[in-house]
Amino acid sequence: MSNEGFYDFHTHTVFSDGGMIPAGLMQRALVRGCLGLAITDHVDSSNLEWAFENLLKFVEELGQEWQPDIVPGGDGTTAPLNTLDSDALAKNWHLPLIPGVELTSVPPRKIAALAQKARSLGANWIVVHGETIMEPVAPGTNRAAIEARVDLLSHPGLITAEDAARAAELGVHLEITTHKGHGMANGWVAQRARESGAKLLLNTDCHVSADILDAKQRRAIAFGSGLTAEEVGRIWQNGRRIITRIFG
Repeated sequence: MSNEGFYDFHTHTVFSDGGMIPAGLMQRALVRGCLGLAITDHVDSSNLEWAFENLLKFVEELGQEWQPDIVPGGDGTTAPLNTLDSDALAKNWHLPLIPGVELTSVPPRKIAALAQKARSLGANWIVVHGETIMEPVAPGTNRAAIEARVDLLSHPGLITAEDAARAAELGVHLEITTHKGHGMANGWVAQRARESGAKLLLNTDCHVSADILDAKQRRAIAFGSGLTAEEVGRIWQNGRRIITRIFG
């Protein structure tokens, strides 16, 4: 991960259980150093169209390239200032926004079909709520998500070596999370990824402003998960490749 910023591919807004509207999330992420953001609200078959179409409306009307004239985060706000220096901030005052979804509590046998439906609606980033040790998740969710070739399996908990190897084979990213609960299995996920060669991303699973961590905080959590400096660097490179692939 670089001092120049970070990427976050797992966040939430008021379109599911988050506490911020999309513009508020983008603004706060940007001032903390974010260089690429995916909004991935919780969906199942009941709310997929509503949540995603509202997000697309925001992307089309406002959010594709957030470039305000002034830097938020000064007096009168609790959001910390961007950690970038003035030259880097001027260069990077742009936030690519990826419209996505997080399939949550979907029966494993339904994941592939719902992921395909989300793609048909225009979702460029599909996350599946993995088998975290903190919540009840249907057994087999991790493997179903991997076989559906989603983009990210979030907080996969005590993922098996076989599932991690399959994720590596199919190019499904596994998540190291800064979430206080889901992150308790980070060390396990890091080791399974190291053994299998699965690609990692480090995300916040952001729901409120306080969840948006800067690059230094993210790096500390990555090291605390047992990752080496080289492995942390590869996480940043993975994020950069995703943004380049989607935005060119």
